[in-house]
Amino acid sequence: MKEGRVAALDLGRALAIVGVVAVHLSFQFPHLPHGVAIVARMGQYGVQLFFVISAITIFMTLEAEFGRCTGAPHVTLRFYIKRFFRIAPMYYAAIVVYGLISYGAAQSGYERAWVLGAHGATDIMLNVLFLHALSPTAINNVVPGGWSIGVEMLFYLIAPLLFFVAMNRLRLLIATLLLALSMVALSTNACRGGLVCHVSNNSFSYFWPPVQGPCFIVGMWAWYAFRSYLTGAASVTRRASCAMFALAAGFSLATAALGVWLARAHELAPFFAACSAVAFLLFVCSRRGQRTDQANGEGAGEPRATRSSQFAGTLVRRCTSALGRESYGIYLWHFICVYATLHFFQATFGQSDRESSLVLFIATLLAVLAMSYGFSRFFERVIQDRATRVSRTLLARLDRRFDNNPRSL
Repeated sequence: MKEGRVAALDLGRALAIVGVVAVHLSFQFPHLPHGVAIVARMGQYGVQLFFVISAITIFMTLEAEFGRCTGAPHVTLRFYIKRFFRIAPMYYAAIVVYGLISYGAAQSGYERAWVLGAHGATDIMLNVLFLHALSPTAINNVVPGGWSIGVEMLFYLIAPLLFFVAMNRLRLLIATLLLALSMVALSTNACRGGLVCHVSNNSFSYFWPPVQGPCFIVGMWAWYAFRSYLTGAASVTRRASCAMFALAAGFSLATAALGVWLARAHELAPFFAACSAVAFLLFVCSRRGQRTDQANGEGAGEPRATRSSQFAGTLVRRCTSALGRESYGIYLWHFICVYATLHFFQATFGQSDRESSLVLFIATLLAVLAMSYGFSRFFERVIQDRATRVSRTLLARLDRRFDNNPRSL
């Protein structure tokens, strides 16, 4: 089974990256209408949508690999090679690029790039080793937004073990309970022996794995419970589609209440955001299935869509697909574009009224997405394509080794 068969994933990634860019831009517009500002700030939970999609993709991939490989070691090594060469080359490039930006700003006497915090050589090394999610100074100061990459890489480290432990729902439940107990213990320790954490938004306690880990558990459950719907093998009724939409909206409101809107419990907001993400993905799958059924059943007596609406629909699908494919690169490089807009247009953004702020915000969001997409495509060709070729070579050698010696490892 290939990742591309999950039709909702690219749309989910596109929504996630638009939300992340929107929240980082929103702070430059102090006069945005309050409702728009709240919606934009909710974009920070695009990261949790990424986590859910990542968990679904990982278990989908491991399941496919398990069907064609010679055993658990073969599956595990293939997984680590593919994940490393998908994430590490671009991330290492980001370490260099943002390091040069920071160094140049410091040497020129210009205001230090706001996208970076204070860090040292140890913090850089922890980022190189993808252990930075465990350090308060390394987690988000070497590469802006790098905290989510660190959390995700730690999940990659244990993902094969979780996959082989959770081959059925009973063992999945046991694995979930064990992880939950571990996270409760770690969170209790972080909360100084209590159960009430009072975690601040965008703090180390918010970023660290025990708070964000449940998002991956939700993604695991989503794949095992709803794989037939996610892959389009089973259709969702109209009533179930409405229920999914209601659940997505309800969990989103709960996320807002716990997080950026009322700020009641930031440590719980990621879990509710993950639940909202699953409901949203299922709703998208149901809508796609209904559109496919309508297209297949369209008769001569039924009105056809106009060419303009067909063109608009095709354009939206292509844009979301492109943003979804390049979401990782856009995530890494959009901070440069956001910083550039702050540098050149800070006075304009600060002096605009509500209506002008809304128009400027939308225009700037589209411009930043376009520029970040261009950066992503550039680094894709310069770095990622070469890394992919190296990865394929290593995978071919690994496959030959296991094919020739299936019991050697």
